Amino acid sequence: MTIETETTWQDSGFDCDHCGGEILERTDSETGRPDRTCYQCRACGCQWSLDGRVLRIGDGPHCKAAAREREGAAAFDLGRLAEWANKLSRHLWILLAIIAGAVLLRFGGGIVLRYLLPVILLAVGAYLLLRYGQKQKWW
Repeated sequence: MTIETETTWQDSGFDCDHCGGEILERTDSETGRPDRTCYQCRACGCQWSLDGRVLRIGDGPHCKAAAREREGAAAFDLGRLAEWANKLSRHLWILLAIIAGAVLLRFGGGIVLRYLLPVILLAVGAYLLLRYGQKQKWW
């Protein structure tokens, strides 16, 4: 089976904010796969998704400078947000574990641990497998 790729270009009406070049809407059609559409600057080669995310940085000096500025601003804001979310998540999990342990001991005693331990181990194993699969990009 032969895979054929066809690329079509249309004017998007935008100009590149890095080099001032014309931005075109690029659509790649490949046999047996859904079409992929993005914006690409004709002059410097920068690519953006349709929602504005940067897919590829061009080769020009203006492109690299704009990327450094964007990464610096985004890293500062997203870094603080991610740190806060991780800290909140960690505290929340610790609190939930303490509450669950107290409820378990109060209402079920030690016998409940015998029945819940295999379920807890299976849940932890499934969670670790899902995380590993996402890291390996299986799904």
